[in-house]
Amino acid sequence: MDVGFIGLGNIGGPCAKHLLDAGHRVTVFDIDEAAAGRLASAGARSAESAAEVAAAAEAVMLSLPTPEASEAVMAGEGGVLAAGRPGLVVVDLSTNSVGTARSLSERCRQAGVDYIDCPVSGGAWAADRGDLALMPSGDEAAFDRVREVLACFGKDDTKWLGPSGTGTLIKLINNQVFLVATQVFGEGYLLAAKAGLDTGRFLDVLRASSAGMYMPLADMIVKRQWESSSYDLSLAEKDLRLALESAAEIGTPLPLTRAAHDVLARSVEAGLGTKFFLGAMETLEAEAGFTAPVPPPVDAP
Repeated sequence: MDVGFIGLGNIGGPCAKHLLDAGHRVTVFDIDEAAAGRLASAGARSAESAAEVAAAAEAVMLSLPTPEASEAVMAGEGGVLAAGRPGLVVVDLSTNSVGTARSLSERCRQAGVDYIDCPVSGGAWAADRGDLALMPSGDEAAFDRVREVLACFGKDDTKWLGPSGTGTLIKLINNQVFLVATQVFGEGYLLAAKAGLDTGRFLDVLRASSAGMYMPLADMIVKRQWESSSYDLSLAEKDLRLALESAAEIGTPLPLTRAAHDVLARSVEAGLGTKFFLGAMETLEAEAGFTAPVPPPVDAP
């Protein structure tokens, strides 16, 4: 299939490469010319605009950092809809607000273009493996037309989830649960460390107890592994902000999520936005007046 790919970052770059490896003809565009160049070296055709990508493709994939970027790439000057035509399928892998997903779906419908909001989960690691969790919603017939394309970088058991916006809301809730739970563990670890507890024993007890299910990234927090980022703190802040905005539209308060978002927002304001999202620990530590030490290796004397 002739596939276009716009946005070649931590998620989009590996996904586009998987499409090439599967034998699809891929046209790419990114404002980062180096990112586009890497895909061109792997066999993709590099375009000069989003419209040029759309003109060459049967299906266009978007992987963009913000709703504003999705809006501009779709409906701005030189955007996808400038080359929109009946039969074109747009699959938006970005994490947007529910309102943005539904608005873009309606604009596409008016242009005769099929729009699928299909946010992803699993991060850069899953993108590299070609094993992303996909959350597609929109027109089911359009999803069926691109199902095999999505299988190049997504899980084999991907299912259509419902009308436009459904996948986006599920993704926002997924990130809401994941980000809030991870932050709660960070708070607990900071409390234990400042109280002078033996953090090794503390962690052993938590792992064996009901809190263990909330500790998938505990080792990275304890070892302060947030300088190298595959999911920037600024993006985590954006995702919780979008969850709050979408919840407000639906009329559902999210007090715990709002508190967690406030920590991320303060972290971004403090200049931590480019760190891995776990770097919000530095904000918690600054407010506690205490830095949690890295425990010695288990086999240390």
